[in-house]
Amino acid sequence: MKKTLEKCLKDLREAIQLSQNELARRSELSVSFISKLEAGEYKTLSIDKSKQLAKGLGLSFRDFLAETGLLEDNSTPNANQALSAALRQRRFSDTEINEIVGHVEFLASKREK
Repeated sequence: MKKTLEKCLKDLREAIQLSQNELARRSELSVSFISKLEAGEYKTLSIDKSKQLAKGLGLSFRDFLAETGLLEDNSTPNANQALSAALRQRRFSDTEINEIVGHVEFLASKREK
């Protein structure tokens, strides 16, 4: 079952431990808009608002679209995207994030054997 836009957004926000207020501040959107979006009052997003939310969540625009189901071609596992977003919030560099995600994938592959 595909998650709804509002559920995806709330899950992403909570995964990096942001309040609606903090996401609104980082996204330069109103708290009211974030609240209504998570409550399911909006079913679509403009490109501009999507980009602002991606920025606020520490995701690339593409990753945000993939995570929320707005982009069908999602080749990156969701767990890696959530981890990357959390690490970006902690100000890790892209090189460090790639190294950490690679290590996590390596450890996961060892468990699967």
